[in-house]
Amino acid sequence: MNILSKAIMASAVFTIPLLAGCTLKLVQPHDAQLYTNTEQFYKSAASLLSKGEQSSPANLQQLAALSAQHVNPHPGHYSQFQAAYEQLVIESNALILRSLANTGTLSTPGKQLQAGVERLLQQGLSTQCDALQRDFPDADLTTRNYIDLKCLVVKWQGEHRQASQQILYKATWQARNNTLFDGILAIQSAETSKHRATGDNR
Repeated sequence: MNILSKAIMASAVFTIPLLAGCTLKLVQPHDAQLYTNTEQFYKSAASLLSKGEQSSPANLQQLAALSAQHVNPHPGHYSQFQAAYEQLVIESNALILRSLANTGTLSTPGKQLQAGVERLLQQGLSTQCDALQRDFPDADLTTRNYIDLKCLVVKWQGEHRQASQQILYKATWQARNNTLFDGILAIQSAETSKHRATGDNR
């Protein structure tokens, strides 16, 4: 499966909870600060993706043509993005924890989910992050969306680190940007709907 296909599949994670059935708790109080923090996360992530697109080869042929001495200092090399990826992971952790602050007041599964997420935040492994979604099917939709967001960032980081010469090409960054936009739009639309329904300005 190529990287573009993976990006398209990744975009679906934000819609899967909508189809998962009645076990999900779809209602969580509107949180204005969470909405604002999500918007800030989008700005940070979009800036990273824009930098990646601008600094990367246009296609695989240009990538393959790079000489060995030009790989590590190349502006599209993973080393140039590692700190930004790690910062996005921290920001996504903060979003999960903010969401869990609301979840914990709703149900016992929320407390179980919180313990699982805190364990994962220390380990930061995408495979375990995916397993968390399966292990806690009763998690509310808001929290599941933020877990998906964290998983997406961790997968992006892993793909970049494992890519040929640790450099991606422009189409990969463009596909990532589309995935990010669709995912954040879905999350923010859900938060806006809750705000309109409840009038809660918290």
